[in-house]
Amino acid sequence: MMRAGFAVDAATAVILATFMALISQVARVIQPGVRPVTALGLALLVVCGLALALRRVNPLLTFTLAVGAAVAYLALRFAGWPIYLGAFAGLLALVSGVAEARVWVPFATIGGVGIAVATGPPEAWRPAPMITIALVWAAVTVLAARATQVRRKLSEEEAAGKVVEERLRIARELHDVLSHSLATISLQAGVGLHLVDDRPEQAREALHAIRQVSNDPLAQARAALAVVRGTGEEAPQAAPGLADLDALVTSVRATGLGVDLAIDLESRAIPDVISATAYRIVQEALTNVMRHAGPGARARVHVATVHGWLEIDILDDGTGAAVPVRDPGHGLRGLAERAGAVGGELRAGPASGGGFTLHARLPLGAER
Repeated sequence: MMRAGFAVDAATAVILATFMALISQVARVIQPGVRPVTALGLALLVVCGLALALRRVNPLLTFTLAVGAAVAYLALRFAGWPIYLGAFAGLLALVSGVAEARVWVPFATIGGVGIAVATGPPEAWRPAPMITIALVWAAVTVLAARATQVRRKLSEEEAAGKVVEERLRIARELHDVLSHSLATISLQAGVGLHLVDDRPEQAREALHAIRQVSNDPLAQARAALAVVRGTGEEAPQAAPGLADLDALVTSVRATGLGVDLAIDLESRAIPDVISATAYRIVQEALTNVMRHAGPGARARVHVATVHGWLEIDILDDGTGAAVPVRDPGHGLRGLAERAGAVGGELRAGPASGGGFTLHARLPLGAER
């Protein structure tokens, strides 16, 4: 990115220097009383224009070179008005590139005075153009400072928004992983406690299931926290997707919840972001069934592609307390945000015949 920016600045600087040199050569036709552009004048024009190439690297140096060359050019009475373009380009580089006003204001003031004085040197004072140049210089400085302030504020707000968005993403990820895992562990622990005396072998299986369920979310939690801290100690893990639904359903069935899974996908490839979003939707929905549907509940999961959309329907026949629709909590709210982030939609609520239903539509053309 830095190299690309420098290349653009260098090309712009060359074009500006070339333009000023060519136009200044013919300017003597309309300015017969001024000094012809000599080799020294051309050198000053080139320095003034090429200084713009350094505006990202050192804006203060760019301003010094551009305005210094312009003042010398004007003071030596060389022909041509384009030199003012180089001077004002240096001013814009200074104001937009140096954040501290206490640094750029004195330089801008000195530069403006120098340009104005050089416009009308002592042997031929011309108050009108001198005042005009000074006023234009001041106006450009104020406008550039205001525009830079607005641009920096927008940039800061955008950066802050990205931070908040990333935190919400990590919070959703941690919630979905930990909520499902803890619900599974809780049910498996209940099974183990119930069977520990009469059927210790099955209790041992429940403990093994708890250990297996806890490993993956712990790794994902560490990776997410590493992202928050910015340590980069954990290698990024591939997000689970539709291919992992069978394993997810198997782990849920191990808790005693009956789950019927039906997947009907077309041959077309499913984008990774859609696959990962679909997995999290199914995971959170089954977590809610385990937590709220009550004993003896059964869930049906149907995932299919329909006319360019990935349709997800999850229905349970539980008799437990359903998640309040008006206060969906972090889980359903997070799933709605996930679906909306890829251009989809999600609806959830009590089913007409009892239980709870969730329907989601995700666009297969999403590239976010």
